[in-house]
Amino acid sequence: MNPRHLRTFLAVRKHLNYTRAAEEVFLSQPAVSRQMRQLEGDLGVSLFEQIGKSLHLTDAGRTLAPEAEKLLGAMERATEAVRAHRSPEQGTLRVGASTTPGLYLLPDLLGRFHRRHPQVALRYSVENSLSIERMIVGNELDLGFVGAHLTNRDLVLKPVVEDEIVCYAHPAHRLARKRRVAVSDLDGETWVLREKGSATRQLFESWLAAKGGRIGPAIELHCPEAAKILIAAGVGFSFMSLNGLKDEFRARRLKRVRLSGLNLTRPIYLVHHADKHASPVMETFLEMVQAGLAGHR
Repeated sequence: MNPRHLRTFLAVRKHLNYTRAAEEVFLSQPAVSRQMRQLEGDLGVSLFEQIGKSLHLTDAGRTLAPEAEKLLGAMERATEAVRAHRSPEQGTLRVGASTTPGLYLLPDLLGRFHRRHPQVALRYSVENSLSIERMIVGNELDLGFVGAHLTNRDLVLKPVVEDEIVCYAHPAHRLARKRRVAVSDLDGETWVLREKGSATRQLFESWLAAKGGRIGPAIELHCPEAAKILIAAGVGFSFMSLNGLKDEFRARRLKRVRLSGLNLTRPIYLVHHADKHASPVMETFLEMVQAGLAGHR
């Protein structure tokens, strides 16, 4: 199999559109179609099927996709291992993080790293944990930071900092005025929540169910910052990482809700591929991670 064809295949898989895939890989649309026909000919199977106006992966295509990511990632890691003897003042560092570490823990650290090493090209992605896992396997990222325990056997996880989940509301909210809130006091409240699949939400919902409670009427959002804005406007209450609320608590724009029995902590993991060769740039950044996140423990 031609690696160029595999990269093109992954672009088509991503967009399910030959024109947009062609833009991503800097080819013409006919060239993309030709490469896919050649790849299908090499493999002896159809990778895509056209149903009406929509393009879909076949079962063979779904099987090929993760294997192609692994293969291309391994090839790129081998190249990097050879090039890793360059100066720590040059090169590229690609870091990804799930929402909580991505918004509240990593930006300051990346800022300090950039000021000390301005010649290093930084690439930063904030995605959900599963996307970070896929990008590391495909060598689209050098390092990841996630709040969920990933299970891919090719990945190495190391806890680097503890994160606490707390409830919060507007200071005038009835729950915020109580010294201690029971789970039964939550009945009838409007919740402002992250989308389903959020590691923070999964952790809290599991705890709440174990206490006999449940999520009531809810407004679902993809961004925790949007949730804070709604709650500061007096809409409902919610929960999130304490690291994302410290400024609002200090300024008294929001107030912590003391929910009885709530003691939810989780590790934030540093993730990398087991076969990843640490370049001088990566080693320099990892030293800063150990020192920079120590204050959050």
